This record gives sequence, C-alpha cells and structure tokens, in this order.
Amino acid sequence: MRKNAHLMLPLLFAAALALLLQHFLGSIAWAGLLAVITWPLHARLVARGWPPMASASFMLALLIVSFVGPSVLLFHTLSYELAALQRMLVTFNETGVPVPAWLAGLPMVAEPAVKWWEEHLAVPGGLNALIRTTVGDFMPHLTDAARVWGSTILANALYLFLTLLTLFVLYLHGPAVMHYLDRAGARLMPRQYARLRRVLPLSVRGTALGLGSIAVLEGVVLGIAYWIAGAPAPALLGVITGYMALIPGGAPLSFTMVSLLLFGQGHSAEALGLFTWGAVELFLVDKFIRPKLIGHAVNLPFLAVLFGLLGGVSTLGVIGLFVGPLMMAILFGWLRDGQIAVVAPVAPAAASDDAKRLD
Repeated sequence: MRKNAHLMLPLLFAAALALLLQHFLGSIAWAGLLAVITWPLHARLVARGWPPMASASFMLALLIVSFVGPSVLLFHTLSYELAALQRMLVTFNETGVPVPAWLAGLPMVAEPAVKWWEEHLAVPGGLNALIRTTVGDFMPHLTDAARVWGSTILANALYLFLTLLTLFVLYLHGPAVMHYLDRAGARLMPRQYARLRRVLPLSVRGTALGLGSIAVLEGVVLGIAYWIAGAPAPALLGVITGYMALIPGGAPLSFTMVSLLLFGQGHSAEALGLFTWGAVELFLVDKFIRPKLIGHAVNLPFLAVLFGLLGGVSTLGVIGLFVGPLMMAILFGWLRDGQIAVVAPVAPAAASDDAKRLD
C-alpha cells in the first residue's frame, strides 16, 4: 500500500482533470487517434524538408478534403435523385399508384391490404392526402426532434473544430507531447509502458486500415451488385453503403433496405439474389478479411478482434472501434509475457525546442 501511495495524488488529479474536461474528451481522443494514424505521412513530409507548419497545414487540409469531398459529391448526386423522386411522386399523385401484384399474394392480409391501397393510393390525389395526413400527425414530434437535432449539430460542429485545432497542434508539437508522455509513462508504469507504447500505434493503425479498406471494398462490391440487380442510382447507393460500412451493422442495413426496395418494385428474384449475395459477402468480410487486416499488425486471433470491435463499439460508440482492439492487444501482450511487445526500455523522445524551454 505504501509503495503505491505516491500514485494516489497523480491519479486523483487525473480524475479531477477528466471531470473538468469531460465534454471535450471525445475531441481530444479523436485528435490523438488521427495523429497516431497519420503521423508516418507527416513525419515523411518533414523529413523531406517541409516546414512543420506547412506539413501540418497540408495534412489537415488533406483530411478535410478526404472526408468533405465525398460528402459534397454524395449530396450533389443526392440532389438529382431527390429531384427525380419528387417528379415521380407528382406523377403518382396525379395518376394514382397502381396496386402491386405481390400485394395480392400476401397470405391472410392480402384482401384488406389491397382494399386499403385502392382507397388511399390508387385514386388521383390519394398520395398527397396520405402524406399530408401523416406529416400532420407527426409534425409536433418532428418539430421537437428538429430542435434537438439543431442543438446537436451545433455542438458537434464545435467538437469538430476543437478536434481539428487539437490535431493541428499535435502535428506542430508532436515530439514535445511524446517527450512528456514518455517521461510520465516511464514514471507511472516503468515495466508496462514500453509494451503499451509499441502496441498502441500498431493497433490503432491496423484498425484504421481495416475499417477504411473494408468500407471501400463493401461500397464498391455492393455498388456493383446494386447495378447488376437493377437498383436505382447504384453509384449513390454504393457510396452510402461505404459510409455505413464504417459502423458495425451499417452494411447489412444498407443492402437489406435496397433488397426491400427492389422487392417493393416487384423484382423479387433480384431482391432475393442481392440479399443472398450481401449476406455471403458480409460473412466473408467479417469472418476472414476484417480480422486479418486489424489483427495482423499485433498478431491478434480472430475472436479477440471480433469481441474487441463489438465490445468497444457497444460501450464507447464509434471511438470504441479503436479502443477495443487496443485493449485486446494489451491483454494478449501480457498473456504472452511480452512475446509480441518486448522492446528495450523506452527512451524519451527527443524534446523539441518547446519542451526544452519548459524543462
């Protein structure tokens, strides 16, 4: 007990600091993760003679363009799709929506379903009346939700700005930050810090590589499948699927909704084929490709990667996708008695001019 007494004050201070910054810990964590993931490219630019300020500005601009560029393209394409959808709804409202053939084949509910459709949708102007009635019923709830969404969007914009600002500072003063982290880690965990310092960047970069490459792969493969199945706007749906694939469960939700869309249009064979192919592709990706990409860097077994991802995202949200595999990597490093992470004691990183002045 007395041996660990000197750790009580730093731990209490760390807890108080976490309580003080509780609303901004997410921004700091995301900035740290992005810095760890992209640091090799930043270090390479600096080694080639780029000034740190220029390299930091370029890296920040590259990240913004990488995320914002596809989003702008997506919304631009989505505007055309929404315009086409609006024209289709106007046509259906003027002529009425014919009863689909598959509705009459439903067991038990076919007769009342067809009757309701003929009374509300098959008549001219019925679609407009139904939409007006539905929106009127839900308008109070939509208004309340819009207020919540508005405040949430403003808060997330602030957190995003703080994340980018923190990331820019980390690019500029990364050696000084690592200098102090190494000193603190060596004092607090003299035996374990070397393992942690080695495993953390490997795990985080492996997870980022796995998530990014899998999202692109699923977007391209399922986008081609949408095109073959005859789904409307397959390129747009493929981009949406790629974004959704970053979140566990996003890809199956995407191809299931597209399958239901095809089924509702009367293309039952194409819908069944698309759903079957999506399920097979998802099984192959989640069982073989994703664990290999994420677990290869730190030599984690399949179940460790799987439960690390699922446990992390269910507990901490999206950021848990990185924390879960990291904790599994640390666990297996200890279980193997340091076989994958035994390194020489960490020498503090060379301090930058800022760190030397503060020492």
